[in-house]
Amino acid sequence: MLLDRALGRPKAAAEQRALEWEEAQALFRRLFLGGEELEVSRKSAERLSPVAAAHRILSNSFGLIPFGVYRRNGEAREPVRNADLDRVLKERPNPQMSPYLCRKVLMSNAFWRGFGACWNQRDAAGRLTGRLPLPTECCSIRYDREVGAYWYDYDVDGVRRSFAAYELSLLYFETYDGVRGRGLLDLAREAVAADGMAQRYGKKFYQNGARITGVVELDTHAAPETREKVRKEFQRFSNQDAFAVAVLDHTMKYTPIGLNQRDAQFMESRAFSVEEISRFTGIPRHMLQTGRESYDSNAQQRLNYVTDTLLPYVVQWEQEDGYKLLTHRQRADGWYVRGNVEVLLRADPATRAGFYEKMIQNAVYCPDECRAKEEKNPIPGGLGASFLATKNLGALASILKGDA
Repeated sequence: MLLDRALGRPKAAAEQRALEWEEAQALFRRLFLGGEELEVSRKSAERLSPVAAAHRILSNSFGLIPFGVYRRNGEAREPVRNADLDRVLKERPNPQMSPYLCRKVLMSNAFWRGFGACWNQRDAAGRLTGRLPLPTECCSIRYDREVGAYWYDYDVDGVRRSFAAYELSLLYFETYDGVRGRGLLDLAREAVAADGMAQRYGKKFYQNGARITGVVELDTHAAPETREKVRKEFQRFSNQDAFAVAVLDHTMKYTPIGLNQRDAQFMESRAFSVEEISRFTGIPRHMLQTGRESYDSNAQQRLNYVTDTLLPYVVQWEQEDGYKLLTHRQRADGWYVRGNVEVLLRADPATRAGFYEKMIQNAVYCPDECRAKEEKNPIPGGLGASFLATKNLGALASILKGDA
């Protein structure tokens, strides 16, 4: 019947022989999945829109965050100017990449493979000369029992090299032992596979003209010419538009093979996959282009994304670079690495103005510091370098003395 045509079998195959259950299963897999087992890999996962969006958002966000070196000087925190560090952190970590692209590739490797590694290149004198993100898929981790240390063996285009842990700055997407990472494909394999199956089902559904094949049953034994007539009649309806109506004679009964879109809740299943990816990555649903939250709710979720999802990666990278990028003497002098997540929290002009107003009137920022955040020059004459406070505020000591 129609099942024969959909499966590409000879016209009379389903009418002349019975199918074993295993063979029937294979035919259904061919109908809905093209006869292929779904491969859960980076190549297949990046074709799914929620996974691709999560990867793009997380890698772009991490790439946007500027990292710099600062020094503790008593209670003060001062930016450090160092030619080697400024070059790799702010100018060019290697000839092929900008600092943004270097961090983006690093997070991309962590997202897919569980961890990203950045090789801190140094000359014979120990001077930092560059940074290069290494492809995680080319890495195998080896434990050396004699020295009690882990080695990272890379094989890239036939070139092999082993790195000690102190040569690499490592960023983990998730890890349970601090050595081996777990990426999205490890954590969300079933969710990615389910979404991939739903997407393939939808493709097959629309390729069939949004119609499901089926079987026509007859209560009596029909002559070959009768069966052929029934087959041609249903084939005529199936070749018309999706809303054609077939009329059955006598005791004929049509049984569709498979589920329709409503029963399968196809669209709901795709929406659920977005929620699953949101849970695994910590990215709010509205950033994955779903959900109907209000503007205020979306703004709060974006703040939660920065503080709860992105900030742990930033702190991890600050501590990793602070230990492996800086020398022992620099750390002893109070040097440390810090990432500025404020670039991701820049709101609309009215919100920023209200924030600056509170920071200035409570002497957290001086006017020149707020102007610098807006890429504006200091107030002439040094007038913006003074810290201000409203008159209704005073020191606790002054209040106790009755001076305020």
